[in-house]
Amino acid sequence: MTYEILDHPADVKFRTYGATLEEAFSEVVTAVSDLVGGVTDSHHQTTTRETDLEARNLEALLFDFLNQIILFQDLEDAVVTRASNLDIEETDTGYRLSAVLQASRIPPDQALLDLKAPTYSQMMVIGNGEWTIEAVIDV
Repeated sequence: MTYEILDHPADVKFRTYGATLEEAFSEVVTAVSDLVGGVTDSHHQTTTRETDLEARNLEALLFDFLNQIILFQDLEDAVVTRASNLDIEETDTGYRLSAVLQASRIPPDQALLDLKAPTYSQMMVIGNGEWTIEAVIDV
């Protein structure tokens, strides 16, 4: 596990790690999936969605990425469990992220934590040999 759930008085907070920026962002998906309760049975129907985001800095990119995950979960009634083909590149105006998000349908009898939205509060993306991401999500 290359993430940890951190204490927060009102919302949920987590920290992810990765040898690359892409690995740290990929672990964001794992942390969010586990926070909401995940889908542990691999026999559930899955769905995928491509995402392509651009932002002025890495924190804004993380905010938009979290928004995409939460929106996908809400629209598809599914838990995003994986990000494949995740690529982040620096552009002239900031950063661009592309990925394929994979989600498992939520069984009707499974209760999950309802995530509302990411916040910029305490958000950070730091790279110095290893990448560290911290984020807070409103619940």
